[in-house]
Amino acid sequence: MHIDAEGALAAAHASAARRHAGQELSPIDGMPIAIKANIAVRGMPWHAGIAAYRDRIAADDAPCVARARAGGAVILGLLNMDEAALGGVTDNPVFGRTQNPWRDGFTAGGSSGGAGAAVAAGLCVAALGTDTLGSVRIPAAYCGVVGHVPPPGAISTAGVVPLVPAWDRVGILARTITDVRDVLAWLVEGWSAAPTDRRIGLLDVSGHVLAPGVAEALARAAAAAERRGWQVQTIALPSHDFAAVRKASLLMLELGAAHAHEAALAANPDGFSPALRRMLAWGRAQTADHREAAEHLLTETGASVARTMGRYALLPTTPHPAFAFDGQVPRNQADFTALANLSGLAATAVPAGLDPDGLPLSVQILSPSDAACLALAHAAME
Repeated sequence: MHIDAEGALAAAHASAARRHAGQELSPIDGMPIAIKANIAVRGMPWHAGIAAYRDRIAADDAPCVARARAGGAVILGLLNMDEAALGGVTDNPVFGRTQNPWRDGFTAGGSSGGAGAAVAAGLCVAALGTDTLGSVRIPAAYCGVVGHVPPPGAISTAGVVPLVPAWDRVGILARTITDVRDVLAWLVEGWSAAPTDRRIGLLDVSGHVLAPGVAEALARAAAAAERRGWQVQTIALPSHDFAAVRKASLLMLELGAAHAHEAALAANPDGFSPALRRMLAWGRAQTADHREAAEHLLTETGASVARTMGRYALLPTTPHPAFAFDGQVPRNQADFTALANLSGLAATAVPAGLDPDGLPLSVQILSPSDAACLALAHAAME
């Protein structure tokens, strides 16, 4: 979407010289990385997929980008996303539609769909995206790559256009767990990869409507982990009302976006698509009682999920694979991914084979620990 060819070439040459001299700066020295367009990259547009900001140029790197540069990463440019990060298909009315590399006419997911597609297509080794209710892991699932979000605060969200600050996180997408681990270990100072507990809570999905192949992929992942010495025990969320949580979460997303873009919307309403204006208006129209009820439900839900899944949990990333742009957008695509954001757990989505139609499937690991997520993700891969 925006390529810094000159800057990337210079960074690549500098990295090659360091490598030749045996003076690499980090495990990601020379790694080509692309950045979601709501994360500030010095000298590049910082528009978050919104026309009103298309001419805004970031004066400084976000801390996560600055840290990647300090490690010698080659920053290639910016990636497409849903407008305001408020969506799950990356069909942007201003910057265009991102196709899924696995199938033309199908979504790459969202809101970090450009990141998922770029990694899957081999355009970069890794990408930085943002995840508020699943916006890193949904594209990872649909595009057949690895997506990881660390616990809140592990990677600074300064320099990120906010949506819901309490849930927003910077995450990593890459084709392998090793590449994710290398980026994570550099971005999170003091990161340790030393999990000790080898128990897994396998989410009971018997009551969920899942696309063909999803339950089977989850069972295969659990069996693979068992073969590698992990102990599997079934867990459930018996009182979890997915529909109510979905509705309350949407209210908070629209309230957050309305607050974040209030001044720009007042100054330039035509810089926001009609669909986004409707969502922001709906958020602003909600009463204080509605907001407080939503906040209470989501707080209670997060605490419940943390109690149930707070050690290790294995569950689907999404209830279905990627879908066609000309079909209906499933309302439940973030039902499983939202659990990590609400509870404050780390989460990793990993490929789990293909559905009967040849599209990628994915399973997800939740834990308080990045190291635990990645260790179990490795064990669960076939």
